[in-house]
Amino acid sequence: MKAYELTATVTDNGQIQLPDFRLASTSSQPSTVKVIILVDEIEENQNELDTSDENFSEESFKQSWQQAMTGDTVSLSQLWEETDIV
Repeated sequence: MKAYELTATVTDNGQIQLPDFRLASTSSQPSTVKVIILVDEIEENQNELDTSDENFSEESFKQSWQQAMTGDTVSLSQLWEETDIV
């Protein structure tokens, strides 16, 4: 089985509109193909999640920057001692 990936458009009435694509004929008989449709899911609160992630990143950076400026850091050797990696 050979795979082809195409980007299609969903019309206003829910039909899938494929781009102009033709397979080379492999036989004189009609053949069956497998079609897998992947649709991006839009979460209702996606905007809220994006904003909270940005705030978290900003707060995390500010805290890390303050710790670095005041010398409140942990040495790399101490970090390795606390890991389970052998």
